[in-house]
Amino acid sequence: MDKTPKRRSDGKPTTVKNKGGRPPLKLDKEQIYELAKIQCTMKEIAAVMKCSVDTLERRFAEIIKEAQQAGRSSLRRWMWQAAAKGNVTMMIWLSKQILDMREPQAIEITRDDAKGVFNKWYDETTKT
Repeated sequence: MDKTPKRRSDGKPTTVKNKGGRPPLKLDKEQIYELAKIQCTMKEIAAVMKCSVDTLERRFAEIIKEAQQAGRSSLRRWMWQAAAKGNVTMMIWLSKQILDMREPQAIEITRDDAKGVFNKWYDETTKT
């Protein structure tokens, strides 16, 4: 094999770039988008794509963020459609989440009740 350095047209030797190292990963942006859209975690996406979380964060952060928002929007749309079709469970859940509606929960403890519980506990723990 000829080891003479290659020369440019002007006769000067060319510099050869280091061809070593790992070749860059070819990752499918569409698959990453679809995984993020169904709210997969970064670890889950990295496992499917056989890359590191750092690579995803470095190269695809915007795509993942956009896909997650699209997935949330789709889910919200389906929830609204279910409520509009008469799904009572979804109506109740949405009213609690969005309208801050709550079922009243009255818990009443009178001083006498508390005193009785404390006295019973105190009597049991101080017996010798």
